[in-house]
Amino acid sequence: MADKLLDYNDALERLGGDEEFLNELLEELLGQVDENLTQIEKALKSQDYENLKSLAHSLKGASANLNVTRMAAHFKELENRGNEQNIAGADDLLERVKVDRDELAAFLQRN
Repeated sequence: MADKLLDYNDALERLGGDEEFLNELLEELLGQVDENLTQIEKALKSQDYENLKSLAHSLKGASANLNVTRMAAHFKELENRGNEQNIAGADDLLERVKVDRDELAAFLQRN
């Protein structure tokens, strides 16, 4: 898994240096993560692999597009769990996503 949560400079460069826009997109990502964490938890508890796969896939893409690489890697692993219909270790991955979310929120508060 990626050690660094976010490659801010690369994401900023991809957006033409528009820091305000990047921060808005990162805030939107946080909102999407918050909105979907409960659904992911429910999918894990009910072993709803299709929903887990779909939610994780969507959030993986959103995270990767903004260079939030560690979070994207965790969502990729959750998506894989859905594909494999094997939720072993998924609770730990979900906790890591929550840590990433909190770290990203703290980063945005500082900027």
